[in-house]
Amino acid sequence: MRWAGWLIVCTLLAHAAAGLRAESPGPGILDPPPAPAASPPAALPSGAEAVGGDPLPPPEALALAQAAVPALAPAALLAARPATWPSACLGLPPPGGVCAQAVVNGWVIVLAGPDGRTAVVHVGAGAARLAESP
Repeated sequence: MRWAGWLIVCTLLAHAAAGLRAESPGPGILDPPPAPAASPPAALPSGAEAVGGDPLPPPEALALAQAAVPALAPAALLAARPATWPSACLGLPPPGGVCAQAVVNGWVIVLAGPDGRTAVVHVGAGAARLAESP
């Protein structure tokens, strides 16, 4: 009979410990997610502005835009402006296509080829879409 008492005591302790763990979930489970930290603006060389006074796009965005229009190589930057789109299609949905709904920040970049042809490229979220072909 003595072992039955110990069994009851151990069972009660186990249930009490389980209840304590359920009451205090630990950090992050019930807390709201932390607000994203604002990233500092990318440092630009002195006087680095595109046409219209907008800052130059980051080198990665410019490289994506140039890769989207190989017919203009070597392409020169004519203009660039920051843009925000409501979907992953960067404002250029494919005919009959579906786009993920998300706020996407990026750039509208205008490039010019050595022969004078120009192209408008939307760049954002690691992708580039040609708006107007040369």
